[in-house]
Amino acid sequence: MTLDREQLVIRSATGEDAGELCRLIDQLGYEQTGAGMSACLNAYDSQGSVVLVAEIEGRVIGFISLHAIPLFHTPDNLGRITAMCVASGYRRVGVGGELLRALEKEANRMGCSRIEVSSGDRRESDAHLFYQKHGYGLESRRFIKHLSSGPTD
Repeated sequence: MTLDREQLVIRSATGEDAGELCRLIDQLGYEQTGAGMSACLNAYDSQGSVVLVAEIEGRVIGFISLHAIPLFHTPDNLGRITAMCVASGYRRVGVGGELLRALEKEANRMGCSRIEVSSGDRRESDAHLFYQKHGYGLESRRFIKHLSSGPTD
């Protein structure tokens, strides 16, 4: 398949995209309900966050989300890609790159001096290569501690 870039539209996500975004999240191996996705879209509807979708002929075929985090040691923000997926039938034809370019412009507009993305070790033969191809480099380690699911006293 080749991508007709004139048919590809990159735009901000709306509440009407929740169902399609659930379908894409499922392709990443995560479950999300329509109500849960609507809540996520509402949470990202702020000055420090953005969700973009890629669509062809009115059908959402990909998305990317970013949250801008104020840095403590500099006036710049750090952009953090929180999720990205391109529908399986549209991978490796340029949709992901177009989403990434559009997101980088938004991040720049939001005062981000850099963008970071985490990608699970199991994705080294696809997502890792994709990000490296687009100029993202391995720079640091992440340390994670899982907390209980509810507030503690």
